Amino acid sequence: AFSPGYIKASTSTKLSALPEVVGNRDSTAAAMDAHMASQVAPPPPAVIRQSKTPDVTVQGGSLKTWAFSSPAVERVQVVLKTDGRPLDADVELWAGPDNTPHKMRVYVENGATRPFSAVMETPRGPNTIAVRNIGQLEFPMAAQIEAVS
Repeated sequence: AFSPGYIKASTSTKLSALPEVVGNRDSTAAAMDAHMASQVAPPPPAVIRQSKTPDVTVQGGSLKTWAFSSPAVERVQVVLKTDGRPLDADVELWAGPDNTPHKMRVYVENGATRPFSAVMETPRGPNTIAVRNIGQLEFPMAAQIEAVS
């Protein structure tokens, strides 16, 4: 009868004792529900920055790259989403003049309800972000890559 959530905790909060489970289960369960409702906070909202760059469609089996040649770009936000289909991708940061690869594998069952978002550090440019859709041709995805200050 309890829903999962985050419990508010602070050093100044003193939790009162829950009623003992004796006799009437319904009144005890209701008292416990009321007590827990006062102690549970909603989960924090997901933070995904609104991008100013347009979506780029990455078809299944293809590769798209975004180059950031300026050393002033210190981080890049990567947002990947689909229209409700699975999202299966490799995201790579090719860092520095020798293109040292840093790889990340991304899989999401439903890219519409759970879009992928990550902020990647891109120190000492030039850097390139590569997104490879390793899903089938029938599973395109939308990618937004943007420099973040």
